[in-house]
Amino acid sequence: MSIYNKAFYVIGSSEKRHEVLKKKRFIVGGLILIAALVSLSYIGFMGSVTYYYNVSELLEKANALSNQTIRVSGNVADDVDRQGLDMSFTVLDLSDNGDSLPVVYNGAVPDTFKVGNQVVLEGEYTAGVFEADVIIVKCGSKYEPLE
Repeated sequence: MSIYNKAFYVIGSSEKRHEVLKKKRFIVGGLILIAALVSLSYIGFMGSVTYYYNVSELLEKANALSNQTIRVSGNVADDVDRQGLDMSFTVLDLSDNGDSLPVVYNGAVPDTFKVGNQVVLEGEYTAGVFEADVIIVKCGSKYEPLE
């Protein structure tokens, strides 16, 4: 083997190694990017999914859930007391087992907020009272077109 052939062989293998290293770096970088995207997607998804409790579940887990932002669902009882933006009312359990939850709220009330409607409240449960920050009224009827 002549010197020229040896030099070409060494140069060729060096370029080959460099090309293999480039491919490995590309693959490792791609895997890191994919792992980061999957992690961020999972964190974002889990942050947007919010479970809501019914009144009886909240009362059963009251100690564990106090002073945490949670959601609770129930029907509005007929004791609504509004004074300006301040409002207090009771939410009844959806299963009609007699459980009720006193609620206080300060803010604008949705137009569809009525006695008997189902609501989802977001806020904190402290000292036996649910302090709502958000009221979401569920639609009580389904759309039926006129005939």
